[in-house]
Amino acid sequence: MSEELLRQETIERFDQTTERKESDVATSHEQFVEQRPSIEPGYERLDKALYALGGGITRLERKLDRLLALVVEARVRNR
Repeated sequence: MSEELLRQETIERFDQTTERKESDVATSHEQFVEQRPSIEPGYERLDKALYALGGGITRLERKLDRLLALVVEARVRNR
């Protein structure tokens, strides 16, 4: 096999692989676009749940801070 034939074959394989990968990316993009309307409400619910969880954690931290302050205060009084 001549060097030029080998070069041409390599270029053709590269082009075929590139075209196949471009096609796969386009297909994946199309599938994502099709699924997006059904996925977005789930993300909205997840955002609301995370926001609510954040609020719950903040309340819990405040309660723990008050409890720790009471424990420290009690220790100081008992000395």
